[in-house]
Amino acid sequence: MAIIRFVLGLLAVILFAGAAALTGERIAAPGVPSASDVRAARNLALSLAGTATAEGPSEITASRAEMESAARVLMNGVPRLRIAPRLADDALAVKANVRLSGGTWLSGGLRIAESEAGGYPEISGNLGVLPLPSFVVEPLLGLAHKAAEMRAGTRFPTTREAILGFESRDGAAHAVLDLPRGLLKGVSKLAPSDDAIDGGRVNRLYARTLASLGDRPLDLPDVYASLFEGAPRNGEAARAHARAAMVAAAMLTVGPRAARLARGAEAAHHPEFPVVLDVSLAGRADLAKHFALSAALAAAADPSIGRALGTWKELDDSLAGGSGFSFVDLAADRAGLRLGEAAADPARAGQLASRFAAGAPDLLPLSTLGLTEGISAEVFERRYRNISSAEYAAAVARVDRALDTLPVMAR
Repeated sequence: MAIIRFVLGLLAVILFAGAAALTGERIAAPGVPSASDVRAARNLALSLAGTATAEGPSEITASRAEMESAARVLMNGVPRLRIAPRLADDALAVKANVRLSGGTWLSGGLRIAESEAGGYPEISGNLGVLPLPSFVVEPLLGLAHKAAEMRAGTRFPTTREAILGFESRDGAAHAVLDLPRGLLKGVSKLAPSDDAIDGGRVNRLYARTLASLGDRPLDLPDVYASLFEGAPRNGEAARAHARAAMVAAAMLTVGPRAARLARGAEAAHHPEFPVVLDVSLAGRADLAKHFALSAALAAAADPSIGRALGTWKELDDSLAGGSGFSFVDLAADRAGLRLGEAAADPARAGQLASRFAAGAPDLLPLSTLGLTEGISAEVFERRYRNISSAEYAAAVARVDRALDTLPVMAR
């Protein structure tokens, strides 16, 4: 009987999903995330990541305000996504809209409700206006679980194994999760891999450059020049080398964990390699880290992700306990993104190899070192209002004009 109900429910989804998706609830355009939104999202993400490193089950709590802050940050980084968490006395409902090609919005949602018997909650949902009861959602979750395991080639817990309890009280959602160690690494394997950076090439470049430069103070341009030594100058071979060089530079400058940006690099990474080298840019180690990580992100993924992460980092720094919003750091981020974008472009990757073969070009204009730093959240809001304002756009444009003066940054 359960199989018959599932088949009937699945048929209903197939027959009516198209019409239902177009008539589902539309979520209003998101607000601009503030510094406090970024801090709340960061803390929530750290709490969730902490459950994957805990020994045994652990509880995670998220207030409605925290979830709404995280939603604003997420939508800022993924403009085609709109998400609205809603908390009731006994349930958490998450509505979502995704903009498809052609401008069509697909709408849906999940509802996680307390179980009368306690423990694993009741999970239902909807696709547009079409309800998806739990007897339909549960088998679909099972299918998604199997598909994820097949794609990643690793074992994932089922929802019943991962969610041991749920309740909504005092304006917050409380869940008891049992997530295995290494889950986050396994989840990263779900990303599309057709155009992944070759981890073996990354590790070879890393080891070669480490042996060549040695454990001494280094300028970041010299690191890239070493990584591009003997690099191909044309076509896909040049692109493959340049992208691998971006990740290897991040490993040398930020730390070996940057190897996660390449396929298989972290698994093959030798444990005796040092954690990080003494690398600076324009005399500052922090700028080298900003630059190298941004370049690796742009080479491995969508550059818009790197731009969003750099902005969020500065907003978080503007709050108490941080070093303040820094347009110098932002300049290093945006310069790194440009280099990473060039590395990912077959028409420009060979040009990078030629430029670095001719020497170690400047990667950051000296004029950017005079930009404003140490801006508190209050001062930032007074001067620029928010990261979507015309005032902030003008400040970023000044940074970009400075970067335009460097030949290696030319677009």
